[in-house]
Amino acid sequence: MNTFKLIGKIIFLIFTIYLIVPYSIALVMKIEEPHFKNLNTKEFIIFGIILLGFIFVNYKLFSSYFKK
Repeated sequence: MNTFKLIGKIIFLIFTIYLIVPYSIALVMKIEEPHFKNLNTKEFIIFGIILLGFIFVNYKLFSSYFKK
């Protein structure tokens, strides 16, 4: 059962990384040319907050594996 939990955690980590990479690229493009992207600033900030939540959840899930 622990193996399935670990696999689920790893899949969630990969999903989070998969979302962070395009978001960071889009953020750089949004900073360089603010009117170039169709996503307005409010939605962009909300999506960033959701990604920060995902990062926090991943930190909580994997912090137990790195304790001494």
